[in-house]
Amino acid sequence: MQASYDGLVASPALTMNHLNKLSMAVRIFITPGQTLDTARQVLAVLREIWERFRDMEKAAAADHGRGTRKRRRISETSSSGGKGDTGAGAVTFMLAARIATVVLTSLPLHTITEAEQAQVKTAVAESLAGFVREAILAGTSAIISGSSDRGRDAWATQVVAAAALRLRYMLQMSAGHARYGLYDQNDLDELAASALKVDDCLPEYNVEIVSLTYSGHSQRTHRIQSSVTSCTTNIVGASSSSKSFLTPF
Repeated sequence: MQASYDGLVASPALTMNHLNKLSMAVRIFITPGQTLDTARQVLAVLREIWERFRDMEKAAAADHGRGTRKRRRISETSSSGGKGDTGAGAVTFMLAARIATVVLTSLPLHTITEAEQAQVKTAVAESLAGFVREAILAGTSAIISGSSDRGRDAWATQVVAAAALRLRYMLQMSAGHARYGLYDQNDLDELAASALKVDDCLPEYNVEIVSLTYSGHSQRTHRIQSSVTSCTTNIVGASSSSKSFLTPF
């Protein structure tokens, strides 16, 4: 699967030309009544793909003796091929996340009511704080443990984490979804610090970590600057008002 990974990433379905056409189709053909359901269904499918990948990892861990004896027996009887499918599961998540990113960032939110916009943003924010965050942080132990952790496919885990990082970053940078809060930024700072210490980390994984961490710091800096500006304005206003009362007649 690793050998075909580069070919899949560069496949026609993921070219900018095709993704731009998909984005345009979503903007034109998704009606106001379909927007919320589309967002929920896309997120539900992506979550199911993540959960399948996570189950594959658990089966592989059990086969290598890191899980409980009960889990190992279940693995031997019902998922003997789970370990071999981990790479395929990772690539499936990556491909689905790329498509989901385009769809979610292209939804015509301006055509629906503010209440419906809030529902869409809530659905996405819950996913970012839930399974997307879980997928991102799963890469931490894969980076730290590296090849010494034989029960886990570090390459597959990093592929999934990189895709989740890109999804989160693109949603946060999208005009329609720019109001999402940052969840557990300290976790991402720790992730970035860990990745910088490892030589065999996937290049795209490092890129996505740096991009998201930088965007988080930039947004927090902007909020701090806005707060300082607001406080300064209030202080100046209050000062000017006080002076007017002290002005002699």
